[in-house]
Amino acid sequence: MTEAEYQRRLEAAGQKVFGKDVTLPRGRTETLKLCKRFLKLKEQRIKQRHRAGAGGMEICRMRSDVMDYLVRLIWEESMASLTPEIRRKIHVSVVAHGGYGRRVMSPGSDVDLTFMIPGNSSNVSPELAKLIGDYLLFLYDMKLKVGHGTRSVGDCLKLANESMETKTALMEARYLCGEEEAIQEFRQRFDQECMAGREAEFLKLRQEDLANRHGKYGGTNCVQEPNVKNGCGGLRDYQNLIWMTYAKLGTLNPQDLVKKGLLSPAGWKEIEQAYDFILRTRNEMHYTEKRATDILTLRLQGFVATNLGYRHKRILRRIEAFMRDYYMATRNVLQRSSEVMDRFHLQALEDESTRKGLLSFMVRRKVALNRPEKFDGFIAKNDRLFAEDSTIFKDDPTRLMRAFQHTQQRHLRLSPELFQLMQESFRMVNVSYRYNKSVRETFEAILSRKGDVARVMRQMHRVGFLGRYMPEFGALTCLVQHEFFHRYTADEHTLRTLDKLDELSGPPKPGLGLYQKLFHDLHQPEMLYLALLLHDAGRAANTKAHDAVSTLLADAVCRRLQIKGERRKLLLFLVDNHLLMYRTATTTNLDDPKVIGEFASIVRTKEYLDTLLVMTYSDSKGTSEASWSGYKEASIRQLYHNTLQYLDAPSDFMRRAAVPLDEVRAAVTKELGAEYDLEISAHFQHMPRSYFNFREPTQIAMHIRQFRLFFTQLMEEEAEAGLLPVMTWTDHVEQGYSELTVTCWDRHLLLARISGALSAESINVLSADLYQRGDNVVLDIFRVCNTNFAAVTSKTGRQRVEASVRQAFLAQKFDFGPAIAQSRKAMPGYDEVMAEIPQRVHINNDLSPDQTIIELQVVDRLGLLYDVFISIGKLSLNVTHARIGTEKGVAIDSIYVQDSNGRKLTNREDLDLLQKKIEEAVFG
Repeated sequence: MTEAEYQRRLEAAGQKVFGKDVTLPRGRTETLKLCKRFLKLKEQRIKQRHRAGAGGMEICRMRSDVMDYLVRLIWEESMASLTPEIRRKIHVSVVAHGGYGRRVMSPGSDVDLTFMIPGNSSNVSPELAKLIGDYLLFLYDMKLKVGHGTRSVGDCLKLANESMETKTALMEARYLCGEEEAIQEFRQRFDQECMAGREAEFLKLRQEDLANRHGKYGGTNCVQEPNVKNGCGGLRDYQNLIWMTYAKLGTLNPQDLVKKGLLSPAGWKEIEQAYDFILRTRNEMHYTEKRATDILTLRLQGFVATNLGYRHKRILRRIEAFMRDYYMATRNVLQRSSEVMDRFHLQALEDESTRKGLLSFMVRRKVALNRPEKFDGFIAKNDRLFAEDSTIFKDDPTRLMRAFQHTQQRHLRLSPELFQLMQESFRMVNVSYRYNKSVRETFEAILSRKGDVARVMRQMHRVGFLGRYMPEFGALTCLVQHEFFHRYTADEHTLRTLDKLDELSGPPKPGLGLYQKLFHDLHQPEMLYLALLLHDAGRAANTKAHDAVSTLLADAVCRRLQIKGERRKLLLFLVDNHLLMYRTATTTNLDDPKVIGEFASIVRTKEYLDTLLVMTYSDSKGTSEASWSGYKEASIRQLYHNTLQYLDAPSDFMRRAAVPLDEVRAAVTKELGAEYDLEISAHFQHMPRSYFNFREPTQIAMHIRQFRLFFTQLMEEEAEAGLLPVMTWTDHVEQGYSELTVTCWDRHLLLARISGALSAESINVLSADLYQRGDNVVLDIFRVCNTNFAAVTSKTGRQRVEASVRQAFLAQKFDFGPAIAQSRKAMPGYDEVMAEIPQRVHINNDLSPDQTIIELQVVDRLGLLYDVFISIGKLSLNVTHARIGTEKGVAIDSIYVQDSNGRKLTNREDLDLLQKKIEEAVFG
């Protein structure tokens, strides 16, 4: 529907509701009733048109036009209710500004109005103040959100010069009704008083605002829950383009950039379509939530995708298809607006260099230092790389790759002109180009330059070259990862891993010494960079085991790039095992020497181990900061150092792991003194052998002291109180967790009591070491953190946990279910999405010779561990060890169990029953 057609329909609808040639005033009650009826009618029809597939800009313009109609009609009604004498005193322009001013109103947008008075006087007459108050009351009674101000033209201009936000809002001021004198004066004075001579300053401030806003929202458009208004590539970036165009060209229509050669026709088409899609998305968000909202949450994505017409059978597929389109749209807005801003910046530099007669010595010196440098068909100037002419790639296609090498060696960026020329030359990147020897050697040279690889890869990806040269990576572009760990799309995550690797080549940083040293000592850094580039390539195949597919794709890349021998083996090992170290460290018992031996048998050499550690660090940090918590890092480093010792001398390592208990006992006796002889004897006689593996004598001594406290309490307190557990807390603040050590008599559902108390206080269990002595007392060590992944240092929080545990011990029956349920927060729609995330309960009887392992990969919820331990306890099984992990709403747990005789489960019926009961606990 054209704009003119809609205006005719709007007028006809208005006449049906309000009548034609009606004598004013109608009266407040009648006018309000008719306005509400008209607004409801038009809103319903606009929403129907939106759901039928109308574009975002069209819907926003329709809503703006409806609001214009009501604003003018109510103004006429308000003015008609005044006496002729008062009407003659009223000289005001009713002006729309901001989003309403540019005629872009989403369903939840504010009605932004300025009541503008001619001249510079700030005085508002009582008659005008009453008129505006009565007028606004109409809008409030219609449940509209109104942003308003009453100011003179002079005050508006003064505020515009004081506040960038006000300046951009008034830049798009649009006359609605009232007298035109004020708005005409404003238009005559705005450019002269607010813009003339300040264009360069304005553009600089817009650039700074853009950089600060992008930094605040993650520095990328590919975040898991984007902000459609203020995020990278969002609506604000398009609006920024409008404001820059006005400052540079004096027009509010960014399409004029094409006429001035600042944006290609194809570029304008991209940005216009992208902007329309983002607006359509925002409109649907407002309709779905029935209020204004700008954050496209995981919960909201399913509703929006469905209502926008994505017809995939499974909701996750709908979300993935929709979000990929969204990321593509925001990427286009981000790239094209950045391109225009860069052109403006370069023009400003050119203008500066032409004013030689006015230049100071320092500015002339700066210009001299930035004199153009010509080489290989390119020109370097103003920190950008330009092409000498438009045929350089036709003359020599290998220059496409060399261009990026030049930007790396000279620390340059692609100029907007070269960016566009490259995109027009991509048909040259074909199969023979990918096999070209010169091209692949240049590509490897880029990858081997430690510390400046990620920046160049980002340039390649931004222009679209990387995905064409390496289709395995290109398939990841804007690919949504409904994975447990990932905050970003697959391509953005991959590039962030390269960022983290580059950072290791910089100056020494606290806590990074080991990784920096290992990276510095690597002989083949290009293989590590390439492995990171390809490690998630298999995700595009949408299979469960993406690492296996990634390895096959990496092998194809090896053939194409002629990577052979040991280099090929290293690359394929890294891609195939990029999750191995993380999974081993966070899901297995690292105190078990057999775990270390099996891991070492896969890694085989120190070079592979070192490289895998650096890759694990980069991959985890590039996933999200929460994926590299202090506790997880400590576990990974423990695995690394133990494996290093094993590789150095396997037999010595195994002997150390099984260190003679006499030596350990002697060290503990020295720590505690002779007064603890009997308790030391009991401890070493009754504790399982695995307890002493890798455990320091000081820690063993601390546990014996805690057992003494328990037995002392048993003797001194009354019967029931004496049986209560003794609990101690040890903080590991830098590693982000606390240790809760519990000693008591073993009893039925012991772990359920403790885990229930922790869940009721919203405390996460990271891992647990659970030991039962032969004399029927237990030592349970829980590593826990709060919801912010920090140590549990709150004294009152600890006291509440201890009180809950004691209460559960004293009661004949206990049930933490109600307390946990009360703490849970319902999220409508979230369960529907999470229900489609692959979940499993797997009973693994192969990993350990004497323990059965329950492997969980399920949607997390408060009290999940409590429910699982209840089920295990009811089967009379003992939990010997547990590794508990929670990533992005998903629990990834490994729980080691034995029967009442201390053996693994072997009977098929027992294993099936365990599977059934755990599934019931997990899935209901």
